[in-house]
Amino acid sequence: MTNFGDIVVAGLICLGAFFLFVGSLGLAKLPDLMRRLHGPTKATTLGIGATLIARCSTSS
Repeated sequence: MTNFGDIVVAGLICLGAFFLFVGSLGLAKLPDLMRRLHGPTKATTLGIGATLIARCSTSS
């Protein structure tokens, strides 16, 4: 059972890192101010959420 938990945590960390990368890439590449603020905030919220869920799963 521990191996399954480790796989889930690793998947959440990878998913979070991917969304954080997409958010930072969108911040650098999108053309105008509103797109630069709106797009990355959605992606980074998902990235931070997945990372926090993975962190909370390892502390118990």
